[in-house]
Amino acid sequence: MSIPDSSAVAMHVYDNIRQRIIDLTYPPGTRLSEARLALEMGLGRSPIRTAFARLKSDGWIEVSPQSGTYVKSPDEDEIREIFEFRLLLETHVTRLAAQNISAGQLQRLRKMYKRLSPEAGAEADSFDDFNELDSLFHATIYGAANNKLMTSALLNLLEKVKWLKKSSPTTPQRMRLWFAELGRILDALEARDPDRAANCMREHIGNAADFAAAVRERMASRRQAGVGGGKAPG
Repeated sequence: MSIPDSSAVAMHVYDNIRQRIIDLTYPPGTRLSEARLALEMGLGRSPIRTAFARLKSDGWIEVSPQSGTYVKSPDEDEIREIFEFRLLLETHVTRLAAQNISAGQLQRLRKMYKRLSPEAGAEADSFDDFNELDSLFHATIYGAANNKLMTSALLNLLEKVKWLKKSSPTTPQRMRLWFAELGRILDALEARDPDRAANCMREHIGNAADFAAAVRERMASRRQAGVGGGKAPG
């Protein structure tokens, strides 16, 4: 009987906990118990401890000797840095993708886009579907840029972006605008127009940053006023 590689087990635990954080099974501020997770997963504490070390390094959790381990709540500086990084790098990779993307990649994006369009009967507030569409768009564009270093950096960040979006309340109106923005990016990619594609991506990320900032500001005002209301990303 083969013994599972300890690093592979720790990686499985890392992926499992990270996905629960992204899905908000463990929302920001949730206390994570090493003992409880070990019992739940049928493992010893060592792979849990190893996974915690990487989750901390990657910015998913905070560990305090006094109060324990908690899911991290990203602060304003971290959120600003994420959007600044995306505006800089994604605009460039979208320009490259418009020149390099394959016909097959474009067909897959257009097929999914049509499936989720209002004309196809998609619900205006199907956030999870739209979130997956957005992630597919970005991941496809990263790959089509044909730059492994930039693709790796952006794919690592994409999970954080999905987490921030799920942590922030989104309106049906914003989702309709979001959908239209993706449509303009796709049109520009299909036209093989690097400048237009880059400008559309810049608009898309800028609008997302402005919307998220406005949501956080409203929620902060509500908290200061003593009014409850949803989960905040930071």
